[in-house]
Amino acid sequence: MKPVLQITLGILLAGLVMLLVRIAYSGYIEHRVTQGLNEIALKQKQAEATRLEALKIRQKIELQLRQQAKQEAARKSLLAKQKAKERKRKNDAWRTYYTVPDICKSYESDEQMVNCVNHKADAKGKFEKAYASGDLILLR
Repeated sequence: MKPVLQITLGILLAGLVMLLVRIAYSGYIEHRVTQGLNEIALKQKQAEATRLEALKIRQKIELQLRQQAKQEAARKSLLAKQKAKERKRKNDAWRTYYTVPDICKSYESDEQMVNCVNHKADAKGKFEKAYASGDLILLR
């Protein structure tokens, strides 16, 4: 019986060694899987941090662009107001500068109308030159 007992013990010992090898291998596999999952989680965190940083940068740029657009709109509005004020000032100066001659208040002939239109055009030319040069003096 001794050989049967030795064979049985050998089989049990082989089974025990196999079990220990399997446990060690399972532990190794579990460690590798956990390590891989940790690496994936770390990469995901890094990607999320990068995405958030890019989002912050994009939002900052968009804010700057909106501020620049507001400033540009304000500048254009101010410029338009200044131009409108200058046009009004110039129109007021023209109305003060040019007085329609009594003869041109009502036309009796085509020739008279042409002469009046020419008179006004000449006066407008002189006014434009004087206004542009700053030499215009209005007494009214």
